[in-house]
Amino acid sequence: MCHRRRSSGNVSTVLVAAALIVVALACVPHVLAQTPRASAPPSGASPSEPGRSSSKLDKAAASSAQAMAKYRASLEPVEAMYERELARQTELAEIRQELYERGTLSASDVQQGRRALVKAQKDVDDIRRQRLEVDRMMVEMRMIEVGKQRPLARGGYEETPGLVRFNGPAPWSLAEDVPKLQRFFQARFGRSLPISAHGQTPLHDRMGFDHRNALDVALDPSSSDGRAFMEYLRSSGIPFIAAWGAIPGAASGAHIHVGQPSPRLVGRR
Repeated sequence: MCHRRRSSGNVSTVLVAAALIVVALACVPHVLAQTPRASAPPSGASPSEPGRSSSKLDKAAASSAQAMAKYRASLEPVEAMYERELARQTELAEIRQELYERGTLSASDVQQGRRALVKAQKDVDDIRRQRLEVDRMMVEMRMIEVGKQRPLARGGYEETPGLVRFNGPAPWSLAEDVPKLQRFFQARFGRSLPISAHGQTPLHDRMGFDHRNALDVALDPSSSDGRAFMEYLRSSGIPFIAAWGAIPGAASGAHIHVGQPSPRLVGRR
């Protein structure tokens, strides 16, 4: 029982730290929103002002990336603790069931144990989902930066280690094209297209990214279904960016972003 209390205290400490980082992340869109829109400089203004504005945006983006990396790191020990608790509750559930079958434990005690097991599983599922969302966002940030550094011409295609980009010439619309992609994937693989983000999400809002006309698909680009999906997009002229993951050598966060890169929302009110 004492060990159980110490573990809970550790989880609470890490969660508090994670919450503080979330607050820092929430401030990033506000910084971006305070960046002035590009406009004609007033009379007598220094020609270097646009450069300063761009520098401010770059610094805000760098701060955002650092906060996101710290937030992800804070999730890892919490996930490990939740997984240990799930393993413990799984073992206890088996013991309770055995004792119940021997007649030494009541049915209500077994039910209480099952509820604890369900909660432990939910905690693990929730923290894993958060980590995957953060990983996908880190990949999105990488995609945006590569696009700024090496813009592709219309119809251009580039494949580099860990990244594939195609600036397809076809018009792209979530409303009109997503059903086509879903039908293709269902017919080809016999399962639903694994969509992880359809348009704007709360995480994109917090990070200040315009994802309103983009689709994220949770496919590893190196997999057979990922390759087939990218080939279909390219043959259809649909723009996309695919990345293998936020962590080098790992597929965590790997996905295919359909549509143009998500620009930063600047000047939001």
